[in-house]
Amino acid sequence: MFKFFVRIFLTFLLLIFLLVIYLSIFGIKTDKFNKLINSQITKYDKRINVDLEKVYIKLNLGEASFSVNSQDINISISNEKQQLANVDILIGINSIFVSENKIKKIIINSQENKIDKLLKFIRAYKLNIPALYLENSVTEGKIIYDIIINYKNNKFSELNITGKIINTELNILGKEKIKNINFKYKFNYQNQILNISNLKFKYQNIDFNSKNISAKLNNNFIDINGDFNNNINSILASKLIGNNINNYLEENKTLSTKSIFKVRFNKKFKVKDYNLKTKIKIDHLKVNLKNLNLKKYIKNYGNKIYLRKGEIDLDINKQKKQIEININSKYTFKDKNIPSNLSFKYLKVDTLDKFEFYIDLTNYEIEVNDINFFKKTSEQFFLNVTASKNKNIFYIEDLKLFNDKNIIKLNKFKFGKNFKITDFNSIEAKYYNKNNFINDILVKKQENEIQLISNQFDISSIIEDSLKRTKKTNFLNIFESLNSLVKMNIKLAKLDDEHQLKNLSGNIEIKKNKFVSSNLSGAYDSKNKFIYKRDKIDGKKITIIFSDLAKPFVKKFNFIKGFEDGKLDYTSTEINENLSKSELRIYDFKLQDMPALTKLLSLASLQGIADLATGQGIRFNEFDMFFENSENLITINEIYALGPAISILMEGYVEKNKLVSLRGTLVPATTINKSIAKIPLLGNILVGDKAGEGVFGVSFKIKGPPDDLDTRVNPIKTLAPRFITRTLEKIKKN
Repeated sequence: MFKFFVRIFLTFLLLIFLLVIYLSIFGIKTDKFNKLINSQITKYDKRINVDLEKVYIKLNLGEASFSVNSQDINISISNEKQQLANVDILIGINSIFVSENKIKKIIINSQENKIDKLLKFIRAYKLNIPALYLENSVTEGKIIYDIIINYKNNKFSELNITGKIINTELNILGKEKIKNINFKYKFNYQNQILNISNLKFKYQNIDFNSKNISAKLNNNFIDINGDFNNNINSILASKLIGNNINNYLEENKTLSTKSIFKVRFNKKFKVKDYNLKTKIKIDHLKVNLKNLNLKKYIKNYGNKIYLRKGEIDLDINKQKKQIEININSKYTFKDKNIPSNLSFKYLKVDTLDKFEFYIDLTNYEIEVNDINFFKKTSEQFFLNVTASKNKNIFYIEDLKLFNDKNIIKLNKFKFGKNFKITDFNSIEAKYYNKNNFINDILVKKQENEIQLISNQFDISSIIEDSLKRTKKTNFLNIFESLNSLVKMNIKLAKLDDEHQLKNLSGNIEIKKNKFVSSNLSGAYDSKNKFIYKRDKIDGKKITIIFSDLAKPFVKKFNFIKGFEDGKLDYTSTEINENLSKSELRIYDFKLQDMPALTKLLSLASLQGIADLATGQGIRFNEFDMFFENSENLITINEIYALGPAISILMEGYVEKNKLVSLRGTLVPATTINKSIAKIPLLGNILVGDKAGEGVFGVSFKIKGPPDDLDTRVNPIKTLAPRFITRTLEKIKKN
């Protein structure tokens, strides 16, 4: 009997188990709940129409509920439809024992619908600005979604949406397209927060991947944050920073990036704020620097820079109106050079731009002729710059070129629109020049006064350049409009290895980038002085140089050797910006070796004098030169040299680095000329009473490139009237 009851009990349990399985899997078809479903939906919104065909009651033990299930449902609002694969309405089991059916949860599983159809359905239900914007932006794409609506005490309590998007395309404002948007797994919406995992899409032909994106929906804003791993090219980078960088890149290089971002949209789906942080990897990037002319300073510079194995950190913050860029990389100026270190920091806040730049120049030969500076390859050398820009005004806060024995510092330089200096604070330089002489200079500016202070300064290259330069240039043109009084005090000014000026001091007045007046003086020693003056007389600019020692200036011309003694008197009158007339006089000097003169004497068969020129030297009492300086051309109107052994009169022109053309007459103090000089009255008229003046001489021509002069003479010349006229003028003047 016991076994019988046991069998009945087990059979009953089995039937219950099979019934539960059947109810859980297949359910019971019924139309009892059709009205319940429609009434619930109608209660929510009368416009919603649900097409229910088959309704099943199923058992959901996990939820302790009965499930009112229907499949392949069409739901519509104002002719806008959505196709649902499955709908489950979970009703608590305890509803069997009470008259009220309490809904615990509604589960909706959609079929694959077009996204634009869903957006139209949402907008038909309720005017929604983001949905309207997306509807106009989505050109194609599909969506599958699952919706779970939780109830508490028969009232709505929570909404949870998950799903995935397939091959979607967005057209942003009719201008930009984002293609192939796919959520590999699912998005999830719960408690006003939308999470998207493993997002993929294409923008500007670049693939974007994201592990996670989260969007929080508030009453007034939509906050979105997440990450991206993708590539970036110059077109996209230009859009991000708001500046076209294509002009600086020779190719549309694609670089790998990692980014995190935050974006805030308002109700109208317009961007109110965003923050983007991106790390860009550099393997090999060629940057065009054609607008940066450094060829005359850096050897092997080819208007390009190659970045290697570096990183770029980009941080953009809309609310702060801030863009920050940090670059740390290796670089070369030629593709196969040894890489060196480079770093660059850029910060933009509203209209203010700040720059910090560091570069290792050790592997490059550097030459700055303007300050007579040279650095050989492999000698350590670094550049550090801190600068800023506000609207169209550029500032160099601090610029420093340095190594262990040289330092050049520029402090607080201000530049105008055309990148010319409008103001500055100071220049400090302590460096070894090409002559291995250490210059020590400080230039300070306060309002309209500049102080130039130096313990020692090599001015030899400045003198040589001013003596030999034919093209008129003005280094003050780096200023926009400099108006200042320069007070100069140089304790020791080096002219060459033998000569130095002590306490070179005085004032220089500058107006609109031009030297208006100068008054400088110094001393070689207690007896020998130096004076430099520049002023405007009768509307013309006059430059005067007087030196008790002529040698430091004359020896700058390397074709003159063995110059000794002499005083120098130089006057130059500026006719216009491109032309000046000058007079150079040197008194009581001698030449020991002047190759051109020695060759001329030899060709004229004046071997004795030629031997003298290479021996003890030929003495001259006076040398006069009248010439005109124009661009790249010196026109010599007259050179007149008077001495006991010979006298010379010549004229011609020198075209810079191209051609020398001189012609003239040389009169030796030979026995014949001395004899004529002894003739009463006639000798005084034709020859004069000074040695070296005569009517018998030779004519000559010197012509050709500077390094290959052709010298020709005519020894038959018997009359030199210009010598007579010129000598009579000299006698009268004396």
